Amino acid sequence: MAQKNKTKIYFWIKLDENFFKNLAIKNLRKTVTGGDTLVIIYQQMLLSSLPNNGVIYYEGTLQDIAQEIALNLDEKLDDVRLAIDYFQKAGLLQIGDDGSAEMLQVPMLIGQETNWNKYKRDKKLENFQPTSNQLPTSSNQAPTEIEKEIELEIELEKEIEKEKKTETEELFSSYFSIFTNLSKKNLSRRAMALQVFITLSHEQKERSVIGANNYVEYYKSKNPGDNEAKFSINAYEFLSNMMFEEYQQKVKVKKETLGGLI
Repeated sequence: MAQKNKTKIYFWIKLDENFFKNLAIKNLRKTVTGGDTLVIIYQQMLLSSLPNNGVIYYEGTLQDIAQEIALNLDEKLDDVRLAIDYFQKAGLLQIGDDGSAEMLQVPMLIGQETNWNKYKRDKKLENFQPTSNQLPTSSNQAPTEIEKEIELEIELEKEIEKEKKTETEELFSSYFSIFTNLSKKNLSRRAMALQVFITLSHEQKERSVIGANNYVEYYKSKNPGDNEAKFSINAYEFLSNMMFEEYQQKVKVKKETLGGLI
């Protein structure tokens, strides 16, 4: 009896155009020996996690997830450990309680299709012979199904980019208003701060807002008499030095008494 062919799912990542502009990536490549290798390991980990929506599960065969990843990727264990440690601190990777590695960027970048859809797409691209750089627009040149599909994909890409831009603008507005409410000196740093902000991953942008809130709350508690926040960090430096990662939790200010600190 003939068996039915199982549907196979193909996965891919749409790499963000700002991937190599991300501060975490740039810093790794410029300041860490072998940084380029660690970036490649990170990209391999992104791809390995695709079938599980961004998670590399720890199977428990070896001592830890780093050893299993190193074996699967044919990479040096020390390099894999360095990559995991670095990207954890950068907020792009998280190790769960079960030892599995969660690649936090993947859910936003992932794409997938069945083997049948892939076959149809490949055939369409194979047979498509464009005669010009533009789709026909006159009434006697009706667009073909392929051209309609291409046009639709272009429109979808535009919508996605528009949504990303809107989301970035909203997050940056929230972030920057936190600093301008703290001190007006930040107004002159807007362009510089925005230039850095757009290079961050979505998770880092969200974390920057959390960090900004916690930092401002901490600064005000520590310096109650500094109404102009003269000695506060500005919005640009807070991003460029990735200081927001240090303020993901609320920081308590120790109160001074006559007998010392409490």
